[in-house]
Amino acid sequence: MQNVKKVLVLTAHADDCEFFAGGFVASLAAAGAEVTEVICTDNGRGSFELPTTELVSASRDREAREAAAVMGKKEVVFLGYPDGFLDELPKNELRRIFMEHIRRVKPDIVLSFDLSAPFEPHPDHRHVAAAATEAVAFANLPLYHPEQIKDGLEPHLVPYRYWFAKNDAMVNRVEDVSASIDTKIKALCAHRSQMRAMMTDIKMAISATGKHQQFLPFLDEDNYAPAVDFMIKAWAASVGAKAGFEYGEAFRYEEAGDLFGKAE
Repeated sequence: MQNVKKVLVLTAHADDCEFFAGGFVASLAAAGAEVTEVICTDNGRGSFELPTTELVSASRDREAREAAAVMGKKEVVFLGYPDGFLDELPKNELRRIFMEHIRRVKPDIVLSFDLSAPFEPHPDHRHVAAAATEAVAFANLPLYHPEQIKDGLEPHLVPYRYWFAKNDAMVNRVEDVSASIDTKIKALCAHRSQMRAMMTDIKMAISATGKHQQFLPFLDEDNYAPAVDFMIKAWAASVGAKAGFEYGEAFRYEEAGDLFGKAE
């Protein structure tokens, strides 16, 4: 990955990149890669306490940009579609938009949700996964959206594809994020509205199931950083241990030319 110059992250929500690939993306940025992220939704439903208009402004205009600065991202693009309703877009519209960004950025790596991940409950994640997978597959073919080529966006083949692994059965690559785990956590904590909502959501689950009640005092919406630090490091440690790393992030990894077998 030392030769990676440009990275494109295709996500549904403002905190997706940090949650699923924040350590790896921060490592790439620190090594000099230019990172562009496309966030599809307006993040307008991820709160138990803020109305949509206030939440959209907070998550898009302040929190996502602050997190991007922490991570070292070059650019963040907000498409602004309604949170939770990406699957109502006309078929292939999001694929077209993703192809446009692939042809504009010309990334060495694309990261996004995994189309093959089982039991994904969020329609936005599923829709982004399908559109991203197809966009990566077709962005190098000139007869797909030739109008983009007329606008100067030449076809581009993405060499390396990292799909967020939400299920162990799909993992075939673990990246070492030991040196960037604190950057990941700091960037996550910049998403204040989302971290507050996560604390409330976890407390609701504990109350509903009666399990892990000893953690309730730890889940403080007004002081969420210790809980975020603990949970993310515990998760990353369990992933990293499988590959001999202190902390890791898991992916289903593909690269162009896999049909010839893995290069030595």
